[in-house]
Amino acid sequence: MVMIISTMEPQVSNGPTSSTSNGPSSNNRNCPSPMQTGAATDDSKTNLIVNYLPQNMTQEEFRSLFGSIGEIESCKLVRDKITGQSLGYGFVNYIDPKDAEKAINTLNGLRLQTKTIKAAIYFFCFSLL
Repeated sequence: MVMIISTMEPQVSNGPTSSTSNGPSSNNRNCPSPMQTGAATDDSKTNLIVNYLPQNMTQEEFRSLFGSIGEIESCKLVRDKITGQSLGYGFVNYIDPKDAEKAINTLNGLRLQTKTIKAAIYFFCFSLL
């Protein structure tokens, strides 16, 4: 089973004192589902959002962890622009949708240090409403 997360905008850090961000939340602000927009193609099933990552995780560790599942087109660990510290979330885009699904089934719920990561399909919705 693949979950689809719909979000309008990423969470913004409040600066160096904000150390509890774990990424965009799963909200649905009048965004149509991928089925409603016709976007439920294989392309929409390769991009993952990963929340609750340890704040000391590096880009290389993030890529290595998710790259162990399959070939990655791109991945980005989101960091605070001022401190460079991880904000606790990132994005992984696989080439093959089967690898994205395998990553969710394998890594979602994985305990890393004091965090339990959450991996899900990422569906970005932009609305002017």
